[in-house]
Amino acid sequence: MQMKKVMPLLLILMLLLPVTVFAVDFEIDEATIDARLMEDGTVAVEEQFTYEFDGDFEGITRELKPKTGTEITGFTAHENNKKLKVEKEKSLYKIYRSGDDETITVSLNYVIEGAIEKFDDGAEFYWPFFDDRNESDYEQMTIAVHPPAPTEEVLFLGYDEAFEKGIASDEGSVVFKLGKVPEGSNGDIRVIYDAQLFPGAASSDGTVKEQLLADREQQEAEAAAFTANQNTASTIGKIALPALGLILAGILFSAYWRARKKKAAIEVRKDGFSVPDEKLSLPAAVYFTHSPYLTPDAMAAALLELVRKEIVKQLSKDQFELTGKKASLPHEQTLIDLLFHKIGDGQTFQLSEVEAYSKKELNHSAYNDAVAKWNREVADEVKGRHFKEKVPALRGMVASIAAASAGLAIYTGIYELYPLMALSLLVALIAASFALFYSPITAEGHTVKAQWKDMRAAMQNLPASEWQALDADDRLRAYAYLLAVDGKQLDKKSRSFSAAGQYAEETDSALYFNPILLSGVFVAASSNTSVSASSGSSSVSSGGGVGGGGGGSGAF
Repeated sequence: MQMKKVMPLLLILMLLLPVTVFAVDFEIDEATIDARLMEDGTVAVEEQFTYEFDGDFEGITRELKPKTGTEITGFTAHENNKKLKVEKEKSLYKIYRSGDDETITVSLNYVIEGAIEKFDDGAEFYWPFFDDRNESDYEQMTIAVHPPAPTEEVLFLGYDEAFEKGIASDEGSVVFKLGKVPEGSNGDIRVIYDAQLFPGAASSDGTVKEQLLADREQQEAEAAAFTANQNTASTIGKIALPALGLILAGILFSAYWRARKKKAAIEVRKDGFSVPDEKLSLPAAVYFTHSPYLTPDAMAAALLELVRKEIVKQLSKDQFELTGKKASLPHEQTLIDLLFHKIGDGQTFQLSEVEAYSKKELNHSAYNDAVAKWNREVADEVKGRHFKEKVPALRGMVASIAAASAGLAIYTGIYELYPLMALSLLVALIAASFALFYSPITAEGHTVKAQWKDMRAAMQNLPASEWQALDADDRLRAYAYLLAVDGKQLDKKSRSFSAAGQYAEETDSALYFNPILLSGVFVAASSNTSVSASSGSSSVSSGGGVGGGGGGSGAF
């Protein structure tokens, strides 16, 4: 293929790839912002961001959304006094500085026009250098505000992440040491100086100091109330959580002990090798005693079960025929419909037709739907035998513990008691899982499980004499069960293959058991019809700091 034809194809593929493929892995280790207030009411800002990149990168981004009535001008970027290329897209600045696995420090400079608002009692700088639309964590952030001349008269306040983080110097500078700032956070800063320091700034009527003091008083009151409520939540959590945990632990231990005693009391018949009574069909026995996830081997075993019940006759190693005898269970009829009516000609089907049918993509939905229906109906047979106890009172008690623990997790989370919240959530999840899924097996169910387990273990080294002593039906049931649960190893158990010839001699039926062929066909069909799906989601965020302004950082 010529290069002229290849390049457009590559471009199309790149456009179709998810955006996350090109995501840059980075951390912002340190962010330092110095805002120098000027006499004319503008603010000269110098920012330094230290990025640690893992992998390739093309540059960094800085979003600066100015407050209403203000403007960002003169934006430049440097690294070690070397000017970097900058592109602006609305309020997003892209600073180009490519590399690979590097730690870099980039300096940004810009001016905020109209940032100082001068009132009768003072000049205010009230600004959001980041807001809840920011999508990157700052591991260490410091914001410093400097007056145009030394002064002792300064009021300041930080909001949200900046609350109680400010410290004023003797010369009037205010430094907000925010520490780690998580993505999606607000943190407006507010500083008021003597209005005479800003002779060139435009004046407005009114006052501003009282508003700041009122906000500070409100924040302090809210903080005090939060602390009091936090202490109350801590006391309640430290009492309620252990109590809920101990009650749940007692219930779990009691349930485990009862199940263990019930299982230990089961006595399986030991007078020679035997195949369990036919309380369940073969697929249902596999579902209940081995795994609720029925494999293609289990479907192959279910076909042999139809042969044993004389609903289906095996004509050759590859061909099967309906005898006219009706199926007694819904899942048997579903399997017949799939094999003989969807895949076969209505009366016969061949194993080779199963794989051919499954290779056609148009048949995938029908095949998968039939297999899913067959699984559900096998599960329904097991449920109908009531091998599991209903314990509504116990479920209700544990569900109450789950609800109380979940409420405690929410309550402690609101007041930032995160260890208590995590432990409460853990108790809630354990209790909810127990309430939803706990179904103790009855004595009869334990007996059935133990019988099949013992038979499977005994088959590993079963003397020929005991195998020969079984009747033809039991041999075929034992063989089919092992095919379902040990299909990959069955070809190594030559003793099991003797079931074929002996069953044929005793029933006048031609059987050709080949576990590799039989299971392989259904395994291949399952592989052919398997499907995968992917989904994505997107979100749109809105928000902002004071005056609709804000910003954030990133990389590309």
